[in-house]
Amino acid sequence: MSSTGNKKTIAFFGASGGVGLAALSRALAAGHTCIALCRTPSKLTDRFPEDKHPNLVVIQGNAHDASAVARCLLGREQPADTIVSSIGGVFQFSCMTIDDPQVCQKGMAALIEAIGKVRQEYGLTQAQWKPRIVVVSTCGISKAGRDFPLATLPIYKFMLKVPHVDKLEMERLLLAGTDEKGYTYTIVRPSLLNDDARPERKIRSGIDNKPPVGYAISRDDTGRWIFENLLNKESQEEYADKIVTITW
Repeated sequence: MSSTGNKKTIAFFGASGGVGLAALSRALAAGHTCIALCRTPSKLTDRFPEDKHPNLVVIQGNAHDASAVARCLLGREQPADTIVSSIGGVFQFSCMTIDDPQVCQKGMAALIEAIGKVRQEYGLTQAQWKPRIVVVSTCGISKAGRDFPLATLPIYKFMLKVPHVDKLEMERLLLAGTDEKGYTYTIVRPSLLNDDARPERKIRSGIDNKPPVGYAISRDDTGRWIFENLLNKESQEEYADKIVTITW
């Protein structure tokens, strides 16, 4: 299934702030139909009122609940063409971990289960529905070599150890289900995220084993890159089934 013309149906998980919100706001402005799962819908409905954003549907639910995720994937008239997952935990400096050390892997497990639920309920074959999953991961976990400056080594290897384990398991689950579950993917690995949006700065990217090395990139610029390269382009073949590292 595909959306009419070049307008897509996009399901968002983790879009109430940060990278996901940046991608969602641009997708809405471009006229795409957006379905967002949110534990507290007012976080989105207050920002995007229905009379001004009729192409947004907000569904209340938890991204770890496969049934709620499946409702989000169904969209309005057809299942989502593209799925954007940017869920994550809140870092707790006192114990150098996040509030839910398995937040990303549990979200990916629920998403893969939900895809199966939608296929079963509607009798969809892979030829009829093969969505693209766009997931926000992190640099610092590449097997291709160092993708961060040496000066930030303590941050990546010690401070972010727990969330990195979670991101790696999330990626493993995504890659393991590709053939069986019938979807394509793009894993986006941004460098250290901050809130200093700089739309004038060039965003560097590298695919798979050729990651660029950089200190940081803003959440807004990461969301913008995802929108411009993975959501709003008619063809997504350049990044199909790829890992993309991005940084300033």
